[in-house]
Amino acid sequence: LCRQLFPLFLFHYVPKKTCQSTQYAPYIICYALQVSSITRIRSTLDFATHTFFQKYGFLHVQVPIITATDTGGFSEKFQVTTLLGKTSKEEKPVGVSDADVVSLETVKAAIKEKSGVVKQLKRSDSNRESLIVAVQDLQKTNELARQIEAREKSKPVTAVKLDLLNFNDDFFGRPSYLTVSGHFHLESYASDIGNVYSFGPRFQADKTVSSKHVAEMWTVEVEMAFSQLGDAMKCAEDYFKFLCKWILDNCPEDMKFVSKRIDKTITLRLEYMTTSSYDKISYREAVEILRKVPDKAFETQLQWGVPLTAEHLSYLADDHYQRPVIIYDYPKAVKPFYVCLNEDGKTVAAFELVVPKIGTVITGSQNEESFNVLNTRITEFDLSIDQYEWYLDLRRHGTVKHSGFSLRFDLMVLLTTGLIDVRDVIPFPRSHGKANS
Repeated sequence: LCRQLFPLFLFHYVPKKTCQSTQYAPYIICYALQVSSITRIRSTLDFATHTFFQKYGFLHVQVPIITATDTGGFSEKFQVTTLLGKTSKEEKPVGVSDADVVSLETVKAAIKEKSGVVKQLKRSDSNRESLIVAVQDLQKTNELARQIEAREKSKPVTAVKLDLLNFNDDFFGRPSYLTVSGHFHLESYASDIGNVYSFGPRFQADKTVSSKHVAEMWTVEVEMAFSQLGDAMKCAEDYFKFLCKWILDNCPEDMKFVSKRIDKTITLRLEYMTTSSYDKISYREAVEILRKVPDKAFETQLQWGVPLTAEHLSYLADDHYQRPVIIYDYPKAVKPFYVCLNEDGKTVAAFELVVPKIGTVITGSQNEESFNVLNTRITEFDLSIDQYEWYLDLRRHGTVKHSGFSLRFDLMVLLTTGLIDVRDVIPFPRSHGKANS
């Protein structure tokens, strides 16, 4: 079993010295079993997703991985091109870039986060094996930081200026990217055939070091015709509860292992999230609650109109409500341009399902059906009308009210396994500076 799982886990997460030492053999076997359980739980959640949507008449469709459209208008995207290395323009040597080695800032941020993980594991009685590996991982990261600091004057490399590239000569004849979301393409299906969903990888070139984000994450996206914000919120809540109950009913042995080795409270928390009702509050109500918190200094100054941070959401779900909470009607400046504008002209019909210990697992919205309003919103975001012409065509001759949502599947696996870092539930995680296989 260990030999079969080495390529999947041990060679990527456990230092070689640990693998070669016989005293750590029991821990290595335990981690091999842990990966096996996580993989089965992930597979079960995958099957449960298709079961839920097929049961309620949704059609499963595939959306493009490569797209020329930026869904939302402010995403960090991976550009797809065949032109690099083919330019005849002048190239100048520069210092080593982030694309060649991990930046010192990224490593220092990782050290800070991993130190927090070690502290959290030291307070847990059920994560002894996790603590050993986490300490060794932290030591390895500290050593990497020392190596980067000692290599400040690395040999120069050649950089290509993107503004020198002629994308008319590129494979697709225009700038293209790995998709951030399949939302727009799903809308085109929903406008034609009704309720649809898609399940696949989504990509963001975000260098932020976080235990809840990597560059490639799998996402379940849903679009429903003839529906409004309340319908999307109801469907998202039902789907989330269905996943929690399905895991409890169909993975009893794996959940026993998870409860024993990772999180003793995981089964009780999933049962509670399956049966409890979820509070629904507006963004304005959330701000009022957070402003009244005594003896709590949030890092980000709280005022109406700014995005709620992970710290704010954690307080609402973990401390105030102590169960999942749905927050809706966000300020229009913090949500994408395609979200339906409310009558007050200041907020939009968007929502987030926030879960204790995880944060936002589901985001959704009612989509703007007015051609003129959508056209104005694109201009307000200073986006190219040409890029979204095909999307505007879905409204040009009229459309119906429609809404949808997205579930970050990897975070759902994280929730059901009781782990704290999303990299531990993804077989080969891709993050800034790390794509070795």
